[in-house]
Amino acid sequence: MRISPSLALVGSGQIGLSSRFDCHLYAVQAPEGVVLFDAGSGLKHDWVMDHLRAEFADLSRGAIVLTHAHPDHVCGAAALAEALGWPVYASAIAKRIVEAGDEAAAGLVATRAMGGYPPELRLRPCPVAGVYADSEPLTLCGFTLQPLAVRGHSPDSFVFLCELDGRRTLFAADVVFYGGILGLINVDGSDLAGFRADLPKLADLGVEALLPAHGLFTLRFGQRHIDTALAQLAKGFVPRMIGQGDIIL
Repeated sequence: MRISPSLALVGSGQIGLSSRFDCHLYAVQAPEGVVLFDAGSGLKHDWVMDHLRAEFADLSRGAIVLTHAHPDHVCGAAALAEALGWPVYASAIAKRIVEAGDEAAAGLVATRAMGGYPPELRLRPCPVAGVYADSEPLTLCGFTLQPLAVRGHSPDSFVFLCELDGRRTLFAADVVFYGGILGLINVDGSDLAGFRADLPKLADLGVEALLPAHGLFTLRFGQRHIDTALAQLAKGFVPRMIGQGDIIL
């Protein structure tokens, strides 16, 4: 599903593009290939491949960027990397989890026990070709990203700032969502302290397009949603979080 001239949504459980256990999978037509953000659960990776083929004429070069190592983002990495022949990039923490296929560290074991994931969803080990770090520019296929570490949703959560189709764009992963909602969840490694420490990095960025990994996205006025989250976080109460009441994935 084309969102803007260089941007497509090629997987999403929420809107029925792929497995219902998938996050949004955004793909960018870069100057020298295609950059895919996250890999989904792997349960419908063939659907993701079909959407990639439909949206991009040339898949001979590309890269897969993992925003963090939760199952709905990384369990499809091995299958997609093998099918596409693309290298995978991750943070140092996510690299250890993904390369080892560590389902406990990825949160898959605990979430499966809660009934959140089916038994067939597994984390197959996948090689990681490169590691990105906080605030160090990352250039893939001629497309430059600024990774920003924002803990809170998970210890390894990153967002990615870039210029895309004339807009200052933030691939926000599970950190901050439309409406200023934060990605605090009831699993080990997710905590409000991380948000308090790191979310201020997203102040005054002038973001237009805000592209979270679940829910609504927007191509205009994205900074308003980030600022709403920052304002809520500055108060003495717990801000609105994903999964509360009508706020669903």
